[in-house]
Amino acid sequence: MSNVVALMPRPGNDAQRNLSELVTFYKKHTPFQHKQDWCWDNLYWNVKGICKSEVRKATNNSFLYFNRDNQKGSNKKDSRDDMLPFHHQELSDVAKCHVTALQIEKAKNVGSLQLWINAYRYLDNVLGHSKKCISELSAHDFKLAELEAQKHLKDSTFYRIGAKLEGICKFINQKKLTDHKITYRKSSKRGETHTNSDSRIDHESVTKRSEKLPPKEALMALAALSNKPLKGDDRLFQAMVEIMFATGLRFDELVSLDKNCVYDKEIEETNVLTGKQEVFTVYEIRYKSKKSGGYRTKTVAKSLVPILKKGVNTAKKILKPVRDTITELSRNQMDFFPQLEDAVEATIPDSWKLLNWSSNSNFQTYLKKRAVTITKRAQNVLGKHKTVSTFQTSELKEKTVELARESLSVLWESVRNQTVAERPQDLLFITQHQRHHSVKSTEPWRFTMVSHTQITDYISGRPSLGVKSVFERNNLTFEGVPIRITSHQFRHFLSTMLELSDTVSDIEVARYFGRKYMGDNATYNHTNKTKKVMDEADTIIASTALSREQEKEAAILFTLVDREEALDTIQDLTTTLTTSIGLCKHDYNDSPCGKHYACLRGCAEYYRVKGNPSEIDEVKRIRDQQKLHVEAAREAVEEEYHNANNWLLSHEELLNGCQMALAIENDDSIAVGERVQIFPDGKTKCEAV
Repeated sequence: MSNVVALMPRPGNDAQRNLSELVTFYKKHTPFQHKQDWCWDNLYWNVKGICKSEVRKATNNSFLYFNRDNQKGSNKKDSRDDMLPFHHQELSDVAKCHVTALQIEKAKNVGSLQLWINAYRYLDNVLGHSKKCISELSAHDFKLAELEAQKHLKDSTFYRIGAKLEGICKFINQKKLTDHKITYRKSSKRGETHTNSDSRIDHESVTKRSEKLPPKEALMALAALSNKPLKGDDRLFQAMVEIMFATGLRFDELVSLDKNCVYDKEIEETNVLTGKQEVFTVYEIRYKSKKSGGYRTKTVAKSLVPILKKGVNTAKKILKPVRDTITELSRNQMDFFPQLEDAVEATIPDSWKLLNWSSNSNFQTYLKKRAVTITKRAQNVLGKHKTVSTFQTSELKEKTVELARESLSVLWESVRNQTVAERPQDLLFITQHQRHHSVKSTEPWRFTMVSHTQITDYISGRPSLGVKSVFERNNLTFEGVPIRITSHQFRHFLSTMLELSDTVSDIEVARYFGRKYMGDNATYNHTNKTKKVMDEADTIIASTALSREQEKEAAILFTLVDREEALDTIQDLTTTLTTSIGLCKHDYNDSPCGKHYACLRGCAEYYRVKGNPSEIDEVKRIRDQQKLHVEAAREAVEEEYHNANNWLLSHEELLNGCQMALAIENDDSIAVGERVQIFPDGKTKCEAV
């Protein structure tokens, strides 16, 4: 008998029982159960304080919604009262188990977990029509879910949903929730999604790339605003724009900066010409990277340092009163109502006017929410019996200080791991609730971070709600059209400028912008890749031993690929052997062919050109011949000839290879003249059969 404690339910052969045990386990161990009023069957779970949150949303409530797809399209949500549960209750339980497992494994952002649930919704739409049990799920159901997602989503989002559907399939297989293992792979490839660095020159591609870069007119307008004496909160938001322009930081990285984020640094280098040590000063900015989650520094170009320092100094000056308030609060010296005397009984009618509160009733509401004792005191009015509401000023001040401490504690708990600041009062962009509202009064005892909505309203506005951008308010337009820009376009701009330098490697670009993967550079690279390749075409071709005909083919291909792809293509041209049934990529200068030209038996280095008549005729000839061999081998097997089974398998392998080689002729997704690898999962290096 084993004495090992089972940390997870061990899946058996009964899929229904596996699901039941899984739900029971995660109900018991979910980290979300510690929230007040939590229930497994709720349509939405409160996950604030459990899931990671973005700095910009540090004070917002966070929920996971397990409601069905409302069929209204993206970004069109139902109110909580109108939400309906999944069509398929079992799938809803699987989704809850899955997000719980992900959160237990590692704390996730609420948006990341919601994306998993969104993927489950497409699967729910399929199961809602088929009425299948979870145990009856198949790869076909996943493909239908992927097709439905493709109808409603943009390419980039569709790719992400496809990746999540793959993850769901893997989770279901691991937990053995179906009678048979499901084999599903998403159809979309990351390289096929329309990225900003595509070298295509059609109107759609050019438009999509230009949308990601800030227009020249917008940069000129921002420069004009930077030299203009702005007033009020415009000064703060302009300072934020200047910092983003100079650094290319993401908004969450910007808003989590500390007040001493910019500093100078002396660097010693040896002059290669003189051999002497030279010392020079550079300016760096320190921050916490959003994606890689670690402490980062980046050197700021000398030309951008004045812009960066101006932005940081302006922000420090404008929000200094907020940081001073936090400092006084930490010393127990903060008084949010200095207009009121200490430890006296004050009347509400006199106090709300003295404090410039919005109304008597609103002031009383505030006192009641803070549980401040309100008493009625009789007034001496001749011939009338009147009372007046009073309160103790000391009680109001103490409870407001408690409220401020609680607000600051909650905020700091949410952002402390996402900033390099050591204390709340060191945060550069910490502010107070409604401090930047155009109409409402500031609540100095409620702390928050400057929000993304505020900076977006500043540079883009919200025309549908009548919110004008800073460009509209200052009559800065281009050809009569208001200028608009997004906070992320500065990042695209600086990344593209860096890509234009031939001395900066991909890994250096990725590190400078705090990216996890070098592949992410492509999304921000808006350079004309085709032009860069054509500039190097003559040099690359001259360095290789191409024939005249191969040079012509290479020249055509150069307009379609980037530099690395061009080099690979030329290598293919110099090593590819033309055969009667297609192309063999094997380099015969390196080693002999181990398959002895048996390309149709699953060789990974066998290619065919769609529509080539001579290849088609030869493969068909081999196929027809193999059909006869297969029939003869089957008869030999039936008559129980020695080793007949092996001959049958050999002939069937070659027959199947012929059919796969001919199948590309009926594939509409492959263009005529396109070279296709027939067996991408076949044996490589021409290993012997």
